[in-house]
Amino acid sequence: MTNISKITHSHWIDKLTTNLISNWPDVQDFHSNCGISVSGRQHVGRLRGEIILTNAVVTELQKRGYSASHSLILYTADPWKGKEAQINCFPEAKKAKKYVNWRLIDVPDPTNQYSSWVDYFWRAFGDPLPKFGRSIEIMRTHEFYQTKAMKATIIELIKKKEQVRDILNKYRKENPFPENWIPFNPLCNHCNRIGTTKALEVDLKGYRAKYYCEACQNTDWSDMRKGKLTWRLEWLAIWYVLNIHFEPFGKDHATPGGSRDSCIEVLETVLQHRGPFGFWNEWVGYSEGQTDHGDMTSSGFIGFTPSKWLKYADTEVLKYIYLKTPPKRRIVLGLDKIPSYVNEYDKAERIYFELEQLENPAELQAIQRSYEILFYNDVPEYRGFQLDYSHAIILSQLVPPSEEGTKQAIQKLQATEILTEIPSKILENHIHNRLTKARNWVLDYAPIHLRIKIPEKISKTIIAQLDETMISLINNLANELTSIKWTEEEIKGCMISIRDKNQLTRKGMTQFFRTLYQIFLGRPQGPRFAPFVAALEKDWVITRLQEVNAV
Repeated sequence: MTNISKITHSHWIDKLTTNLISNWPDVQDFHSNCGISVSGRQHVGRLRGEIILTNAVVTELQKRGYSASHSLILYTADPWKGKEAQINCFPEAKKAKKYVNWRLIDVPDPTNQYSSWVDYFWRAFGDPLPKFGRSIEIMRTHEFYQTKAMKATIIELIKKKEQVRDILNKYRKENPFPENWIPFNPLCNHCNRIGTTKALEVDLKGYRAKYYCEACQNTDWSDMRKGKLTWRLEWLAIWYVLNIHFEPFGKDHATPGGSRDSCIEVLETVLQHRGPFGFWNEWVGYSEGQTDHGDMTSSGFIGFTPSKWLKYADTEVLKYIYLKTPPKRRIVLGLDKIPSYVNEYDKAERIYFELEQLENPAELQAIQRSYEILFYNDVPEYRGFQLDYSHAIILSQLVPPSEEGTKQAIQKLQATEILTEIPSKILENHIHNRLTKARNWVLDYAPIHLRIKIPEKISKTIIAQLDETMISLINNLANELTSIKWTEEEIKGCMISIRDKNQLTRKGMTQFFRTLYQIFLGRPQGPRFAPFVAALEKDWVITRLQEVNAV
């Protein structure tokens, strides 16, 4: 563990934790909770509040000597809405429409690989979840309804349904609940739907509800363990049963006099139980290039999963973005921008370990503390080297995707003096990991100018277009490169020397670079020239330049 300590308790996580403790001055055992619906793609936006924010607060509570837990509710009893994006997951859209208003847990997996829709779409979020948050207890509502505590809470709410209705109607001026309203959605025994039933009466002793189904016109009695409370009561019932002290929520619930306020009032008035301390955070948007596609959504299949993120970047990079950014500020993420996110994280690492200076004290503190929090206040020792993502993009295309390829990359890094030490096993793993992720990113997202495919020979057409001035510059470069040490800085120096000796304008240098890329890549654009050429063999580069005169 590092000797550097940056804890100052001025980070927004620290302040949030302090406010939470102040709200519950007599509590020593804090229960935190979040909830998500597995209605489709489980995107990384859900990691922001439900996982990373909450887990950070739980960690801070524990650091201050409190007991604290983190639970995550999956709303698996919610009705499947059958949106276009959901329907299109199935090979036969017509047949899929039969599942509209089924419970999510009852909808089949569209690929027939898993037991249900929930299990299929949960895996890309649930499998990597321990990398983004620790010690999270996951519960599914369709199972939660089987518990004695939930059954007792439902019975109490239904017995006091008129009191509940009076409170909720204060918040529903335009569409109030009618008299004899029963806040429960039974499961239809005939068509298996839960979103189209209306409870007519309840038998609390037998724990069953009589219903009418608008979809199939069936009337019957249904086991209440298969049904669900209306969503507001379900929300507050979970708070009550789990004794929740803290729960963040999206901005859609943050409106004064909105859904959350009505739930708090029912909980505190009807069940005589204090509501959780709340904290709202902004949603996360999804972009491609310059296009903002709006906020990530599960049922609309907008966004990408944590599993997808981990294909191109480490856990810590995303955690840092969420922790460094004020929670009420919208974040827009795009996988095409992964290199810039990794660069931002690498800079934070250098600043934390005092390898790079930052003058702004407030910004410095925010970076240092965010970095510390993402490691649960137990920052590992600095490995001694960072493989820049842009270098990894180049190297990953010049060495094979294997341990042998990693060794070759290390040799290139040492030869070019980018790496000046004998790498430890930890450092080797870092280089291998970054090469792998950069290679994946190149294959899926890299623009053409970053893709490296070197043609066997220089095109005669390209050479035919060169004038004497350009041929002279190329010869000068070949001669200059012959006598230098093969490092990125020395190659940059050669380019500057040629520019100055030949008094090249910016336009002239641009044309020179375009010609060099055509010689090496067969096109007028490529990665940054010096690191790209440095990653190639010196003799081969010089021979390639000399070929211009040989053709």
